[in-house]
Amino acid sequence: MEKFSEILYVRPDMEQAARDMEEYIKALKAAGSYEEMRELFLKEKDKEYKRSTMATIASIRNTMDTNDEFYEGEMNYLNQEGPKLGILAKEAEKVILDSPFRAQWEEEFGSFYLKAMEVNQKLSDSVIVEDLVEESRLTQEYAKVSAGASTEFRGEKCNFYGLLKHMQSTDRQERKDAMRAWGDLYGEIAPRLDEIYDKMVVLRAGMAKKLGFDCYIDYVYLARGRYEYGPKEVEEFRRQVREVIVPVCRRLREEQAARLGVEKLRYYDEALVFPQGNAAPKGDRAELVEKARKMYRELSKETGEFFDFMADHDMFDLETKQGKRGGGYCTFLPEYKSPFIFANFNGTNADVNVLTHEAGHAFEAYTASRNIKLMDMVFSSYEVAEIHSMTMEYFTHPWMELFFGDQAKQYLYSHVMEALEAVPYMVCVDEFQHKVFENPSMTAMERRRVWKELEGVYLPWRDYDGHSFLEEGGFWMQKQHIFLFPFYYIDYALAQMGAFEFYGRMKKDRDQAWKDYYRLCRAGGSKGYYELLKLAGLNSPFDQGTVKKAVEGLMEDLF
Repeated sequence: MEKFSEILYVRPDMEQAARDMEEYIKALKAAGSYEEMRELFLKEKDKEYKRSTMATIASIRNTMDTNDEFYEGEMNYLNQEGPKLGILAKEAEKVILDSPFRAQWEEEFGSFYLKAMEVNQKLSDSVIVEDLVEESRLTQEYAKVSAGASTEFRGEKCNFYGLLKHMQSTDRQERKDAMRAWGDLYGEIAPRLDEIYDKMVVLRAGMAKKLGFDCYIDYVYLARGRYEYGPKEVEEFRRQVREVIVPVCRRLREEQAARLGVEKLRYYDEALVFPQGNAAPKGDRAELVEKARKMYRELSKETGEFFDFMADHDMFDLETKQGKRGGGYCTFLPEYKSPFIFANFNGTNADVNVLTHEAGHAFEAYTASRNIKLMDMVFSSYEVAEIHSMTMEYFTHPWMELFFGDQAKQYLYSHVMEALEAVPYMVCVDEFQHKVFENPSMTAMERRRVWKELEGVYLPWRDYDGHSFLEEGGFWMQKQHIFLFPFYYIDYALAQMGAFEFYGRMKKDRDQAWKDYYRLCRAGGSKGYYELLKLAGLNSPFDQGTVKKAVEGLMEDLF
Protein backbone atom coordinates (compact mmCIF):
# COMPACT_ATOMS: atom_id res chain seq x y z
CA MET A 1 0.00 0.00 0.00
CA GLU A 2 1.29 3.48 -0.86
CA LYS A 3 1.50 6.47 1.48
CA PHE A 4 -1.60 8.62 1.78
CA SER A 5 -0.10 11.47 -0.23
CA GLU A 6 0.58 9.03 -3.09
CA ILE A 7 -2.93 7.57 -3.30
CA LEU A 8 -4.50 8.57 -6.59
CA TYR A 9 -7.91 10.16 -6.21
CA VAL A 10 -10.40 9.18 -8.91
CA ARG A 11 -13.82 10.79 -8.81
CA PRO A 12 -16.50 8.12 -8.23
CA ASP A 13 -18.99 8.01 -11.09
CA MET A 14 -22.12 8.52 -9.02
CA GLU A 15 -24.46 8.36 -12.02
CA GLN A 16 -23.07 4.95 -13.00
CA ALA A 17 -23.24 3.88 -9.35
CA ALA A 18 -26.95 4.74 -9.31
CA ARG A 19 -27.55 2.67 -12.46
CA ASP A 20 -25.60 -0.23 -10.96
CA MET A 21 -27.64 -0.06 -7.78
CA GLU A 22 -30.90 -0.12 -9.70
CA GLU A 23 -29.71 -3.33 -11.42
CA TYR A 24 -28.59 -4.68 -8.06
CA ILE A 25 -32.06 -4.12 -6.57
CA LYS A 26 -33.69 -5.94 -9.50
CA ALA A 27 -31.27 -8.86 -9.07
CA LEU A 28 -31.93 -9.02 -5.32
CA LYS A 29 -35.65 -9.25 -5.93
CA ALA A 30 -35.15 -12.04 -8.44
CA ALA A 31 -32.72 -14.06 -6.29
CA GLY A 32 -33.98 -17.51 -5.37
CA SER A 33 -31.69 -18.34 -2.47
CA TYR A 34 -29.81 -16.78 0.40
CA GLU A 35 -26.49 -17.67 -1.22
CA GLU A 36 -27.47 -15.83 -4.40
CA MET A 37 -28.59 -12.73 -2.48
CA ARG A 38 -25.46 -12.81 -0.33
CA GLU A 39 -23.17 -12.92 -3.38
CA LEU A 40 -24.97 -9.94 -4.94
CA PHE A 41 -24.81 -8.08 -1.61
CA LEU A 42 -21.07 -8.60 -1.13
CA LYS A 43 -20.27 -7.55 -4.70
CA GLU A 44 -22.26 -4.35 -4.21
CA LYS A 45 -20.48 -3.76 -0.91
CA ASP A 46 -17.11 -3.93 -2.69
CA LYS A 47 -18.28 -1.21 -5.08
CA GLU A 48 -19.59 0.85 -2.17
CA TYR A 49 -16.26 0.60 -0.32
CA LYS A 50 -14.36 1.77 -3.37
CA ARG A 51 -16.65 4.80 -3.71
CA SER A 52 -16.46 5.46 0.02
CA THR A 53 -12.66 5.31 -0.05
CA MET A 54 -12.44 7.92 -2.80
CA ALA A 55 -15.03 10.13 -1.08
CA THR A 56 -13.09 9.94 2.19
CA ILE A 57 -9.84 10.87 0.44
CA ALA A 58 -11.55 13.90 -1.09
CA SER A 59 -12.97 14.86 2.31
CA ILE A 60 -9.61 14.55 4.06
CA ARG A 61 -7.82 16.63 1.44
CA ASN A 62 -10.59 19.22 1.58
CA THR A 63 -10.19 19.59 5.35
CA MET A 64 -6.41 19.74 5.00
CA ASP A 65 -6.85 22.87 2.87
CA THR A 66 -10.32 24.40 2.68
CA ASN A 67 -8.97 26.82 0.06
CA ASP A 68 -8.18 24.02 -2.40
CA GLU A 69 -10.74 24.65 -5.14
CA PHE A 70 -10.41 21.20 -6.69
CA TYR A 71 -11.34 19.26 -3.57
CA GLU A 72 -13.99 21.79 -2.62
CA GLY A 73 -15.52 21.08 -6.02
CA GLU A 74 -15.26 17.33 -5.46
CA MET A 75 -17.03 17.63 -2.12
CA ASN A 76 -19.79 19.68 -3.69
CA TYR A 77 -20.24 16.98 -6.35
CA LEU A 78 -20.22 14.12 -3.83
CA ASN A 79 -22.57 15.92 -1.45
CA GLN A 80 -24.92 16.66 -4.33
CA GLU A 81 -25.09 13.08 -5.59
CA GLY A 82 -24.60 11.07 -2.39
CA PRO A 83 -28.13 11.33 -0.95
CA LYS A 84 -29.59 9.85 -4.13
CA LEU A 85 -27.56 6.69 -3.59
CA GLY A 86 -28.77 6.65 -0.01
CA ILE A 87 -32.36 6.32 -1.19
CA LEU A 88 -31.42 3.41 -3.46
CA ALA A 89 -29.52 1.75 -0.62
CA LYS A 90 -32.66 2.00 1.52
CA GLU A 91 -34.65 0.27 -1.23
CA ALA A 92 -32.10 -2.55 -1.46
CA GLU A 93 -32.13 -3.01 2.32
CA LYS A 94 -35.93 -3.24 2.26
CA VAL A 95 -35.64 -6.18 -0.16
CA ILE A 96 -33.27 -7.92 2.27
CA LEU A 97 -35.49 -7.22 5.27
CA ASP A 98 -38.57 -8.58 3.49
CA SER A 99 -36.82 -11.62 2.05
CA PRO A 100 -37.66 -15.15 3.29
CA PHE A 101 -33.99 -15.53 4.24
CA ARG A 102 -33.91 -12.97 7.05
CA ALA A 103 -32.94 -15.55 9.67
CA GLN A 104 -29.87 -16.47 7.62
CA TRP A 105 -28.91 -12.81 7.23
CA GLU A 106 -29.10 -12.37 11.00
CA GLU A 107 -27.17 -15.56 11.66
CA GLU A 108 -24.25 -14.43 9.49
CA PHE A 109 -24.20 -10.67 10.02
CA GLY A 110 -25.93 -10.28 13.39
CA SER A 111 -29.29 -8.94 14.53
CA PHE A 112 -27.86 -5.48 15.21
CA TYR A 113 -26.89 -5.05 11.56
CA LEU A 114 -30.43 -5.87 10.49
CA LYS A 115 -31.76 -3.50 13.16
CA ALA A 116 -29.71 -0.71 11.59
CA MET A 117 -31.30 -1.54 8.22
CA GLU A 118 -34.76 -1.30 9.80
CA VAL A 119 -34.01 2.07 11.34
CA ASN A 120 -32.64 3.34 8.03
CA GLN A 121 -36.09 2.79 6.53
CA LYS A 122 -37.31 5.60 8.81
CA LEU A 123 -34.39 7.93 8.13
CA SER A 124 -34.15 7.96 4.34
CA ASP A 125 -36.69 9.23 1.84
CA SER A 126 -36.64 11.05 -1.46
CA VAL A 127 -38.52 13.96 0.15
CA ILE A 128 -35.37 15.01 2.03
CA VAL A 129 -32.74 14.47 -0.68
CA GLU A 130 -32.49 18.15 -1.54
CA ASP A 131 -32.46 19.03 2.17
CA LEU A 132 -29.48 16.71 2.72
CA VAL A 133 -27.67 18.35 -0.16
CA GLU A 134 -28.33 21.77 1.35
CA GLU A 135 -27.21 20.58 4.79
CA SER A 136 -23.91 19.41 3.30
CA ARG A 137 -23.51 22.77 1.56
CA LEU A 138 -24.06 24.61 4.85
CA THR A 139 -21.52 22.46 6.69
CA GLN A 140 -18.98 23.20 3.95
CA GLU A 141 -19.72 26.90 4.30
CA TYR A 142 -19.31 26.75 8.08
CA ALA A 143 -16.00 24.90 7.80
CA LYS A 144 -14.64 27.44 5.35
CA VAL A 145 -15.72 30.47 7.42
CA SER A 146 -14.22 29.11 10.65
CA ALA A 147 -11.03 27.82 8.99
CA GLY A 148 -10.45 31.13 7.21
CA ALA A 149 -10.65 33.25 10.35
CA SER A 150 -7.32 34.69 11.53
CA THR A 151 -5.93 37.72 13.32
CA GLU A 152 -2.65 39.42 14.11
CA PHE A 153 -1.49 38.70 17.64
CA ARG A 154 1.81 40.11 18.89
CA GLY A 155 3.24 40.19 15.40
CA GLU A 156 2.07 36.71 14.46
CA LYS A 157 -0.82 35.71 12.21
CA CYS A 158 -2.91 33.30 14.27
CA ASN A 159 -6.01 31.22 13.67
CA PHE A 160 -8.09 29.97 16.59
CA TYR A 161 -5.67 27.14 17.36
CA GLY A 162 -2.69 29.45 17.28
CA LEU A 163 -4.33 31.71 19.88
CA LEU A 164 -5.09 28.79 22.19
CA LYS A 165 -1.37 28.26 22.73
CA HIS A 166 -1.02 31.83 24.01
CA MET A 167 -3.90 31.17 26.40
CA GLN A 168 -1.61 28.73 28.23
CA SER A 169 1.16 31.33 28.74
CA THR A 170 2.54 31.89 32.24
CA ASP A 171 2.13 35.63 31.56
CA ARG A 172 -1.40 36.48 32.68
CA GLN A 173 -1.59 39.57 30.49
CA GLU A 174 -0.67 37.49 27.46
CA ARG A 175 -3.39 34.99 28.34
CA LYS A 176 -5.90 37.79 28.75
CA ASP A 177 -4.93 39.45 25.48
CA ALA A 178 -5.09 36.10 23.67
CA MET A 179 -8.56 35.39 25.05
CA ARG A 180 -9.74 38.82 23.95
CA ALA A 181 -8.30 38.28 20.47
CA TRP A 182 -9.90 34.83 20.38
CA GLY A 183 -13.28 36.17 21.52
CA ASP A 184 -13.06 39.15 19.18
CA LEU A 185 -12.34 36.81 16.27
CA TYR A 186 -15.46 34.80 17.02
CA GLY A 187 -17.38 38.03 17.45
CA GLU A 188 -16.31 39.13 13.97
CA ILE A 189 -17.56 35.97 12.26
CA ALA A 190 -20.58 35.53 14.57
CA PRO A 191 -23.08 37.14 12.13
CA ARG A 192 -22.06 34.62 9.44
CA LEU A 193 -22.16 31.72 11.89
CA ASP A 194 -25.56 32.81 13.25
CA GLU A 195 -26.90 32.97 9.72
CA ILE A 196 -25.56 29.52 8.87
CA TYR A 197 -26.87 27.99 12.09
CA ASP A 198 -30.30 29.61 11.66
CA LYS A 199 -30.58 27.84 8.32
CA MET A 200 -29.26 24.56 9.75
CA VAL A 201 -31.81 24.50 12.57
CA VAL A 202 -34.77 25.23 10.30
CA LEU A 203 -33.54 22.71 7.73
CA ARG A 204 -32.94 19.93 10.25
CA ALA A 205 -36.24 20.48 12.03
CA GLY A 206 -38.00 20.46 8.65
CA MET A 207 -36.37 17.19 7.57
CA ALA A 208 -37.58 15.46 10.73
CA LYS A 209 -41.14 16.67 10.13
CA LYS A 210 -41.07 15.47 6.51
CA LEU A 211 -40.06 12.00 7.73
CA GLY A 212 -42.91 11.89 10.24
CA PHE A 213 -41.02 12.64 13.45
CA ASP A 214 -42.50 14.99 16.06
CA CYS A 215 -39.21 16.87 16.26
CA TYR A 216 -35.58 16.70 15.17
CA ILE A 217 -34.50 15.28 18.54
CA ASP A 218 -36.44 12.06 17.89
CA TYR A 219 -34.90 11.81 14.42
CA VAL A 220 -31.32 12.50 15.44
CA TYR A 221 -31.31 9.97 18.28
CA LEU A 222 -32.03 7.23 15.75
CA ALA A 223 -29.59 8.71 13.25
CA ARG A 224 -26.89 8.57 15.93
CA GLY A 225 -27.59 4.86 16.49
CA ARG A 226 -29.30 5.35 19.86
CA TYR A 227 -31.79 2.53 19.50
CA GLU A 228 -31.83 1.52 23.17
CA TYR A 229 -32.24 4.81 25.03
CA GLY A 230 -33.61 8.29 24.54
CA PRO A 231 -33.65 11.87 25.91
CA LYS A 232 -35.11 10.74 29.25
CA GLU A 233 -32.08 8.56 29.99
CA VAL A 234 -29.68 11.28 28.85
CA GLU A 235 -31.36 13.79 31.18
CA GLU A 236 -30.85 11.34 34.06
CA PHE A 237 -27.16 11.22 33.17
CA ARG A 238 -26.97 15.02 33.05
CA ARG A 239 -28.57 15.13 36.51
CA GLN A 240 -25.85 12.85 37.88
CA VAL A 241 -23.21 15.10 36.33
CA ARG A 242 -24.77 18.18 37.96
CA GLU A 243 -24.91 16.51 41.36
CA VAL A 244 -21.63 14.57 41.36
CA ILE A 245 -19.12 16.09 38.95
CA VAL A 246 -19.89 19.83 38.98
CA PRO A 247 -19.11 20.18 42.74
CA VAL A 248 -15.80 18.32 42.29
CA CYS A 249 -14.88 20.58 39.38
CA ARG A 250 -15.76 23.68 41.39
CA ARG A 251 -13.33 22.50 44.07
CA LEU A 252 -10.64 21.83 41.44
CA ARG A 253 -11.07 25.34 40.03
CA GLU A 254 -10.73 26.84 43.52
CA GLU A 255 -7.51 24.89 44.04
CA GLN A 256 -6.28 26.00 40.62
CA ALA A 257 -6.90 29.67 41.49
CA ALA A 258 -4.92 29.25 44.72
CA ARG A 259 -2.12 27.47 42.88
CA LEU A 260 -1.91 30.27 40.31
CA GLY A 261 -2.06 32.92 43.01
CA VAL A 262 -5.09 34.72 41.56
CA GLU A 263 -7.99 35.98 43.62
CA LYS A 264 -10.54 35.19 40.92
CA LEU A 265 -10.10 32.57 38.21
CA ARG A 266 -10.97 34.01 34.79
CA TYR A 267 -11.59 32.06 31.61
CA TYR A 268 -8.11 32.93 30.35
CA ASP A 269 -6.68 31.29 33.50
CA GLU A 270 -8.48 27.98 33.09
CA ALA A 271 -6.06 26.47 30.56
CA LEU A 272 -3.00 27.16 32.77
CA VAL A 273 -2.89 24.35 35.31
CA PHE A 274 0.47 25.15 36.93
CA PRO A 275 1.99 28.62 37.57
CA GLN A 276 5.35 27.56 36.13
CA GLY A 277 3.62 26.52 32.92
CA ASN A 278 1.81 23.49 31.60
CA ALA A 279 3.72 20.42 30.56
CA ALA A 280 4.64 20.77 26.90
CA PRO A 281 5.81 17.94 24.65
CA LYS A 282 9.42 17.96 23.56
CA GLY A 283 10.00 17.54 19.84
CA ASP A 284 8.54 18.43 16.47
CA ARG A 285 5.96 16.46 14.53
CA ALA A 286 8.42 13.82 13.30
CA GLU A 287 9.91 13.31 16.77
CA LEU A 288 6.50 12.97 18.41
CA VAL A 289 5.42 10.37 15.88
CA GLU A 290 8.57 8.32 16.47
CA LYS A 291 8.09 8.54 20.24
CA ALA A 292 4.51 7.35 19.74
CA ARG A 293 5.82 4.46 17.63
CA LYS A 294 8.10 3.38 20.49
CA MET A 295 5.26 3.73 22.99
CA TYR A 296 2.80 1.64 21.00
CA ARG A 297 5.36 -1.06 20.31
CA GLU A 298 5.95 -1.40 24.06
CA LEU A 299 2.26 -1.15 25.00
CA SER A 300 1.29 -4.35 23.17
CA LYS A 301 2.04 -6.45 20.13
CA GLU A 302 -1.27 -5.33 18.60
CA THR A 303 -0.72 -1.60 19.09
CA GLY A 304 2.84 -1.87 17.80
CA GLU A 305 1.69 -3.48 14.57
CA PHE A 306 -1.08 -0.88 14.22
CA PHE A 307 1.11 2.19 14.72
CA ASP A 308 3.88 0.90 12.47
CA PHE A 309 1.26 0.62 9.73
CA MET A 310 0.05 4.19 10.35
CA ALA A 311 3.55 5.68 10.44
CA ASP A 312 4.93 3.70 7.52
CA HIS A 313 2.04 4.81 5.30
CA ASP A 314 1.94 8.36 6.70
CA MET A 315 -1.72 8.14 7.61
CA PHE A 316 -1.61 11.47 9.46
CA ASP A 317 -2.06 15.17 8.86
CA LEU A 318 -1.00 16.74 12.13
CA GLU A 319 0.34 20.31 11.83
CA THR A 320 -1.93 23.34 12.06
CA LYS A 321 -1.81 25.77 9.14
CA GLN A 322 -3.83 28.54 7.54
CA GLY A 323 -6.90 27.32 5.72
CA LYS A 324 -6.93 23.97 7.49
CA ARG A 325 -10.17 22.97 9.19
CA GLY A 326 -10.06 23.12 12.97
CA GLY A 327 -10.25 20.20 15.36
CA GLY A 328 -9.14 16.63 15.04
CA TYR A 329 -10.72 13.42 13.84
CA CYS A 330 -10.09 9.85 12.81
CA THR A 331 -11.65 8.49 9.64
CA PHE A 332 -11.31 5.27 7.68
CA LEU A 333 -10.45 4.15 4.12
CA PRO A 334 -12.44 0.91 3.66
CA GLU A 335 -10.63 -0.32 0.54
CA TYR A 336 -7.28 -0.19 2.37
CA LYS A 337 -8.62 -1.16 5.83
CA SER A 338 -6.73 1.93 6.94
CA PRO A 339 -7.54 4.61 9.50
CA PHE A 340 -6.43 8.22 9.00
CA ILE A 341 -5.73 10.76 11.77
CA PHE A 342 -6.27 14.50 11.29
CA ALA A 343 -5.13 17.05 13.90
CA ASN A 344 -3.91 20.58 14.51
CA PHE A 345 -0.63 20.44 16.47
CA ASN A 346 0.06 23.71 18.28
CA GLY A 347 2.96 22.89 20.60
CA THR A 348 0.82 22.13 23.66
CA ASN A 349 -0.06 18.94 25.51
CA ALA A 350 -3.06 18.69 23.14
CA ASP A 351 -0.61 17.34 20.54
CA VAL A 352 0.03 14.27 22.68
CA ASN A 353 -3.66 13.98 23.49
CA VAL A 354 -4.28 13.61 19.75
CA LEU A 355 -1.66 10.88 19.43
CA THR A 356 -3.45 8.93 22.15
CA HIS A 357 -7.12 9.86 21.67
CA GLU A 358 -7.40 9.70 17.89
CA ALA A 359 -5.04 6.75 17.89
CA GLY A 360 -7.57 4.96 20.10
CA HIS A 361 -10.17 5.39 17.37
CA ALA A 362 -7.67 4.35 14.75
CA PHE A 363 -6.56 1.27 16.70
CA GLU A 364 -10.16 0.14 17.05
CA ALA A 365 -10.82 0.61 13.32
CA TYR A 366 -7.59 -1.15 12.36
CA THR A 367 -8.40 -4.05 14.70
CA ALA A 368 -12.10 -4.43 13.93
CA SER A 369 -11.58 -4.23 10.16
CA ARG A 370 -9.38 -7.32 10.37
CA ASN A 371 -11.95 -9.18 12.45
CA ILE A 372 -15.31 -8.19 10.94
CA LYS A 373 -16.68 -9.11 7.51
CA LEU A 374 -18.31 -5.80 6.61
CA MET A 375 -16.43 -2.50 6.66
CA ASP A 376 -19.62 -0.61 7.54
CA MET A 377 -19.61 -2.49 10.86
CA VAL A 378 -16.07 -1.40 11.74
CA PHE A 379 -17.07 1.64 13.79
CA SER A 380 -19.52 1.31 16.66
CA SER A 381 -22.02 3.99 17.64
CA TYR A 382 -20.33 7.10 18.97
CA GLU A 383 -20.86 6.61 22.70
CA VAL A 384 -18.88 3.36 22.42
CA ALA A 385 -16.36 4.65 19.88
CA GLU A 386 -15.29 7.36 22.31
CA ILE A 387 -14.61 4.71 24.96
CA HIS A 388 -12.01 3.29 22.57
CA SER A 389 -10.30 6.67 22.21
CA MET A 390 -10.49 7.92 25.78
CA THR A 391 -9.40 4.64 27.31
CA MET A 392 -6.33 4.57 25.06
CA GLU A 393 -5.33 7.90 26.62
CA TYR A 394 -5.09 6.19 30.03
CA PHE A 395 -3.36 3.06 28.75
CA THR A 396 -0.52 5.29 27.49
CA HIS A 397 0.08 7.05 30.84
CA PRO A 398 3.21 5.00 31.72
CA TRP A 399 5.01 6.39 28.62
CA MET A 400 4.45 10.10 29.19
CA GLU A 401 8.07 10.68 30.19
CA LEU A 402 8.92 10.01 26.54
CA PHE A 403 7.00 13.14 25.57
CA PHE A 404 7.26 15.38 28.63
CA GLY A 405 10.46 14.38 30.42
CA ASP A 406 10.51 15.66 34.00
CA GLN A 407 7.13 17.32 33.43
CA ALA A 408 5.40 13.95 33.04
CA LYS A 409 3.78 14.05 36.49
CA GLN A 410 2.38 17.49 35.79
CA TYR A 411 0.93 16.24 32.52
CA LEU A 412 -0.68 13.20 34.15
CA TYR A 413 -2.38 15.35 36.79
CA SER A 414 -3.61 17.88 34.24
CA HIS A 415 -4.79 15.12 31.91
CA VAL A 416 -7.05 13.57 34.55
CA MET A 417 -8.18 16.99 35.81
CA GLU A 418 -9.04 18.26 32.33
CA ALA A 419 -10.86 15.02 31.44
CA LEU A 420 -13.12 15.39 34.45
CA GLU A 421 -13.66 19.11 33.99
CA ALA A 422 -14.65 18.59 30.36
CA VAL A 423 -17.68 16.51 31.32
CA PRO A 424 -19.90 19.38 32.59
CA TYR A 425 -19.11 21.34 29.42
CA MET A 426 -20.06 18.34 27.28
CA VAL A 427 -23.45 17.94 28.91
CA CYS A 428 -23.94 21.72 28.73
CA VAL A 429 -23.51 21.51 24.94
CA ASP A 430 -25.99 18.64 24.86
CA GLU A 431 -28.69 20.39 26.89
CA PHE A 432 -28.19 23.52 24.78
CA GLN A 433 -28.95 21.55 21.62
CA HIS A 434 -32.03 19.99 23.20
CA LYS A 435 -33.35 23.45 24.04
CA VAL A 436 -32.57 24.79 20.57
CA PHE A 437 -34.51 22.04 18.82
CA GLU A 438 -37.35 22.12 21.34
CA ASN A 439 -37.81 25.68 20.08
CA PRO A 440 -36.29 25.83 16.56
CA SER A 441 -37.68 29.33 15.94
CA MET A 442 -35.33 30.75 18.58
CA THR A 443 -33.36 33.84 17.49
CA ALA A 444 -29.59 34.11 17.65
CA MET A 445 -29.73 36.30 20.77
CA GLU A 446 -32.21 33.95 22.43
CA ARG A 447 -29.78 31.10 21.83
CA ARG A 448 -27.02 33.09 23.47
CA ARG A 449 -29.19 33.71 26.52
CA VAL A 450 -29.95 29.99 26.77
CA TRP A 451 -26.23 29.20 26.62
CA LYS A 452 -25.46 31.78 29.29
CA GLU A 453 -28.07 30.28 31.64
CA LEU A 454 -26.71 26.77 31.13
CA GLU A 455 -23.16 27.94 31.77
CA GLY A 456 -24.36 29.11 35.18
CA VAL A 457 -25.58 25.57 35.93
CA TYR A 458 -22.74 23.47 34.54
CA LEU A 459 -19.79 25.91 34.60
CA PRO A 460 -20.56 28.16 37.58
CA TRP A 461 -16.92 29.22 37.91
CA ARG A 462 -16.77 30.60 34.34
CA ASP A 463 -15.82 34.31 34.16
CA TYR A 464 -15.00 36.07 30.88
CA ASP A 465 -13.70 39.21 32.59
CA GLY A 466 -16.14 41.52 30.83
CA HIS A 467 -15.65 40.39 27.24
CA SER A 468 -19.02 41.40 25.83
CA PHE A 469 -19.43 38.72 23.16
CA LEU A 470 -18.51 35.89 25.50
CA GLU A 471 -20.41 37.34 28.47
CA GLU A 472 -23.62 37.48 26.45
CA GLY A 473 -23.41 33.76 25.62
CA GLY A 474 -21.39 33.59 22.41
CA PHE A 475 -19.04 30.85 23.64
CA TRP A 476 -21.20 28.05 22.20
CA MET A 477 -20.07 28.99 18.69
CA GLN A 478 -16.60 27.61 19.22
CA LYS A 479 -17.91 24.03 19.35
CA GLN A 480 -17.89 22.79 15.77
CA HIS A 481 -19.87 19.65 16.71
CA ILE A 482 -22.99 21.81 17.14
CA PHE A 483 -22.75 22.82 13.49
CA LEU A 484 -21.29 19.70 11.90
CA PHE A 485 -22.33 16.79 14.11
CA PRO A 486 -25.53 17.73 16.00
CA PHE A 487 -26.15 15.88 19.28
CA TYR A 488 -22.82 14.04 19.01
CA TYR A 489 -21.06 15.78 21.88
CA ILE A 490 -22.89 13.96 24.71
CA ASP A 491 -21.26 10.75 23.46
CA TYR A 492 -17.92 11.98 24.80
CA ALA A 493 -19.37 12.41 28.28
CA LEU A 494 -21.11 9.04 28.26
CA ALA A 495 -17.95 7.36 27.00
CA GLN A 496 -15.79 9.10 29.57
CA MET A 497 -17.60 7.16 32.30
CA GLY A 498 -16.51 3.91 30.64
CA ALA A 499 -12.97 5.23 30.23
CA PHE A 500 -12.88 6.27 33.91
CA GLU A 501 -14.01 2.77 34.84
CA PHE A 502 -11.26 1.25 32.69
CA TYR A 503 -8.73 3.60 34.30
CA GLY A 504 -9.71 2.44 37.77
CA ARG A 505 -9.42 -1.19 36.68
CA MET A 506 -6.00 -0.58 35.11
CA LYS A 507 -4.64 0.33 38.51
CA LYS A 508 -5.76 -3.01 39.93
CA ASP A 509 -5.20 -5.43 37.04
CA ARG A 510 -3.74 -3.85 33.90
CA ASP A 511 -3.52 -7.11 31.96
CA GLN A 512 -7.20 -7.92 32.47
CA ALA A 513 -8.20 -4.35 31.65
CA TRP A 514 -6.30 -4.61 28.37
CA LYS A 515 -7.97 -7.92 27.49
CA ASP A 516 -11.40 -6.40 28.10
CA TYR A 517 -10.51 -3.32 26.06
CA TYR A 518 -9.08 -5.34 23.18
CA ARG A 519 -12.18 -7.53 23.12
CA LEU A 520 -14.31 -4.37 22.87
CA CYS A 521 -12.19 -3.07 19.98
CA ARG A 522 -12.42 -6.35 18.07
CA ALA A 523 -16.22 -6.25 18.28
CA GLY A 524 -16.38 -2.95 16.39
CA GLY A 525 -19.97 -2.00 15.65
CA SER A 526 -21.32 -5.54 15.45
CA LYS A 527 -23.49 -5.21 18.56
CA GLY A 528 -25.71 -2.67 20.29
CA TYR A 529 -24.72 -0.24 23.04
CA TYR A 530 -25.70 -2.22 26.12
CA GLU A 531 -24.34 -5.47 24.69
CA LEU A 532 -20.96 -3.84 24.00
CA LEU A 533 -20.85 -2.39 27.52
CA LYS A 534 -21.52 -5.87 28.89
CA LEU A 535 -18.81 -7.34 26.63
CA ALA A 536 -16.29 -4.93 28.18
CA GLY A 537 -17.61 -5.38 31.73
CA LEU A 538 -18.73 -1.73 31.97
CA ASN A 539 -21.74 -0.22 33.75
CA SER A 540 -24.44 1.83 32.04
CA PRO A 541 -23.92 5.56 32.67
CA PHE A 542 -27.70 5.93 32.95
CA ASP A 543 -27.91 3.75 36.04
CA GLN A 544 -28.10 5.57 39.36
CA GLY A 545 -24.68 5.63 41.04
CA THR A 546 -22.60 4.87 37.92
CA VAL A 547 -21.20 8.40 37.63
CA LYS A 548 -20.22 8.49 41.31
CA LYS A 549 -18.54 5.09 41.05
CA ALA A 550 -16.66 6.04 37.87
CA VAL A 551 -15.33 9.28 39.36
CA GLU A 552 -14.15 7.63 42.57
CA GLY A 553 -11.25 6.08 40.67
CA LEU A 554 -9.88 9.57 39.90
CA MET A 555 -9.96 11.05 43.37
CA GLU A 556 -6.57 9.74 44.48
CA ASP A 557 -5.03 11.39 41.41
CA LEU A 558 -6.66 14.76 42.03
CA PHE A 559 -6.72 15.35 45.80
